[in-house]
Amino acid sequence: MQKITIANLVLEPATRRLSNNADDAIILRPLPYNVFTLLLEQKGNCIDRDELFDVCWEGAIVTDQALTNVISGLRRNLIQLEAEGIAIKTVSKVGYLLTVDETVVMQPVVEPKIIPPVIDDIEPKAVLVSPQVEEPLMVHENVEISHDVPVLSTTDVGRSRVQLLTKPSLKSALIAFCLCSLIAAVCWYEKASSVPYFLVKENYNHFEIKNTDFYILNNTRGTDNIEAIQSGLESLNLVECNAEIYIRMYDSVYDDDTYSLKGYIVAKNSNRNSNYSLSKFSHENLPGIIAKGLKRAKLICE
Repeated sequence: MQKITIANLVLEPATRRLSNNADDAIILRPLPYNVFTLLLEQKGNCIDRDELFDVCWEGAIVTDQALTNVISGLRRNLIQLEAEGIAIKTVSKVGYLLTVDETVVMQPVVEPKIIPPVIDDIEPKAVLVSPQVEEPLMVHENVEISHDVPVLSTTDVGRSRVQLLTKPSLKSALIAFCLCSLIAAVCWYEKASSVPYFLVKENYNHFEIKNTDFYILNNTRGTDNIEAIQSGLESLNLVECNAEIYIRMYDSVYDDDTYSLKGYIVAKNSNRNSNYSLSKFSHENLPGIIAKGLKRAKLICE
């Protein structure tokens, strides 16, 4: 599982788990996680509010208070985890930036050493046992054997033992099967629920060019022709890239007839990935924008 070390914290993108070196952890909700990762990608640089709204709220119309509440919640999370050298700062009338002190490192938890107890050599001691006097066996001649008591044959005894052993074994096997089924169901659910919303392929229009899978989602008021986008990309003679590219398009929150996009590219044979955002673009220029993004993603395409 991929892990990102941030000073004395560790972020696990697959589960949105943020933890410290004492293994105290918080599971970030999707929206705060998106805001935190966007700040982390551009740490040290101020991200304006418009970009945060376009990328994390996907163009939805919300108030500034919504972003303020998310930032306040993230700051409380950092305090709760006793983060060192990590701070979310407010840039007046502009936006926010994340600062990370690279000198603060993750301190390993020292596990206590188990010292085996010292056992002294114990010398065997002689024990005096008094001899037992065997009593003579007394035989009573007047004892009669009752023929009414049922006597089990050797076959019946063997069958009874098999039944005693078989019934618990079947019950144990049934319990083990139910437990395995439950564990498998939980693992499948965790894997399915851990997929970020941005990578749910069923929400996109899909096509493939030169082993590159393109996933396009249009959330704008305008209409676009997926076939036109595909033909435009094919005419540009793209570089071959063994990756998946996700493109989401939104209406601008503040400007009419203006579109924004958020892109995400991930390699098929490694964990390399990259994000891309653009506050203004036109549908006609989308093939050229994607082609430029591919040229910059050389390490991912290798």
